[in-house]
Order: sequence, then structure tokens, then C-alpha cells
Amino acid sequence: MSMRNLPDIGSTVTFATENPWAALATAIKYGAGIIVALWMLFPIYWMVTVSIQPQEVIMNWPPRFLFFTPVIENYVTLFTEQNFGRYLFNSFVVAAGAVSISIVIGVPAAYSLSRMDVYGGHHIGFWILSTRMIPPLSIMVPLFIFFSDVGLNRSLVGLMIVHFLITLPMIIWIVKGFIDELPQSLEESAMVDGCNRIQAFREIVVPLVMPGIAAAAFISFIFSWNNFLLALVLTGGGTRTAPLVIQSSMGYLSINWGMLGAAGTVTVLPVVLISLALRNHLVEGLTMGAVKQ
Repeated sequence: MSMRNLPDIGSTVTFATENPWAALATAIKYGAGIIVALWMLFPIYWMVTVSIQPQEVIMNWPPRFLFFTPVIENYVTLFTEQNFGRYLFNSFVVAAGAVSISIVIGVPAAYSLSRMDVYGGHHIGFWILSTRMIPPLSIMVPLFIFFSDVGLNRSLVGLMIVHFLITLPMIIWIVKGFIDELPQSLEESAMVDGCNRIQAFREIVVPLVMPGIAAAAFISFIFSWNNFLLALVLTGGGTRTAPLVIQSSMGYLSINWGMLGAAGTVTVLPVVLISLALRNHLVEGLTMGAVKQ
């Protein structure tokens, strides 16, 4: 069913006002949606409010979610004493580098597995997928020993290589699904008109699956951006990433809640801004192929 066949909102509202049961069902549906949205957004709101309150106000009971005097001392301390900007930059370099390399290699690989008669292609696809099933803890010690031997331990390059190995299978599998949905006749028509295989891939396939590539890149970026365990083992000192600094706000005897909220807010902010900038591509990419034409 295509999107053009979906009933418009106006007809739905008119039908709902004429039928009380339909109106009740619509009210329950929207009410449930609002409750779920509040349930998911409230922790973020609480984190932001904690980040702009002094420690003595945060420790008061009941907690204040409204009507308090906001302060920025937690953010000032975060960036001046904790040098959080440097660790935020480290996270961005690792995530952006790993995802960029994964896109450059993963999209042609996904096209090859989808369109070409690769010997053992099914087994290769399953092997790529199986790498996502490996528990990260099982590779921590070998990675640490190997990186120590080659001099990549406690370096951003080493962490970027590991994140690349994590994001590459994800991008290959997500983009391959989008390419599978494209009619192969589009490329065949382009090649009849004089394009070779590479030109058909570059000029026809890539633009059509760009929403899927954007969705895959964004999901991979979030995985890399939020990764804590690999950074804990493979980085240290000035190469630490933002999630490690957030964890350092929690001591054995006390927790600096204001610093924790400020660091969490600043860490979440880039992901929110990127998702807002790519929201059209993300919605189109995540729903691409969900409806049969």
C-alpha cells in the first residue's frame, strides 16, 4: 500500500467526531502516546535540571523540578577544571573517523553482496553479521595485548580501529537491506544507456539509498559515541573519551550529581543536534522498505 492511499487526517477527525467510540479510541491512542513520550523524556529533563542546580539544592528532598534559580557553575567547572572539551573532541574524532571509514568501505561492500554473484556470499554475509554477536568482554584482553605490542594502546587511532570493526558490519547489513529493495532494472537501464557498473552504483544506487546510508551512519555514530567499555580498556590520560569522564563524576563515597548532569547533557547534545539535522533522512531511511509498493 502506498502512502498516497493512506486516509488523510481530516477524514479521520471527522469520522472520530461522528462516532463516539472512534473518538474514545483516538483519545486513548493519543493519551498513551503522550504518556510514553513523557516517560521517555522525563529522565532527560531531570538530567538537564540537575545540571543547572547547586549540589546543596540537588540533595534536597523532594527534588525540585520547577521553580529554582538556575546556575552554570557545573558547566564552568566541567570545562575549566575537568577539561571536558578535550574528551568531547576525542569522542567526536573517534566516532566520526570510524563511521566515515565504515561508510567508504561498507557501502560498496553492501552493494557487492546485494548485486554481484560473490562466491560464498551468503556465508560472508552471515560471518559479517556474526561479528556483532561476539561479547565485547571476550576480545578485551587480546585487543589490549595486541595494541600494547604494536604501540596503539592509549591512542585514538587504536580506539578508532576497534570502533571501525564494530560499525562496519552494522553499516554493511543495514545498507544491504536498502539496496535489496531497489529494482535492479534501474541499474540495468543505466548500463544500457552507457554507464558501467561503477557509474551505475555511484549515479543511481547511492543517491536512491542515501536515506538508508544516513540512518546507518547515524546509528553507528551513536554506538561509537556511547561506547564505554572499549574506551575504558584501550584509552587513558589525555586520550579518554567523554563517557569515561562522566563515570569519573561518581566516586566511592559520593557522587557529584551536578557535574554528572552537566557532562551527560553536553554529551547528549551533539547526538540530538545531528538527529534534528538529519531527521528527514532518518525518517525516510528507517521507514524505507517497510511498505510494499
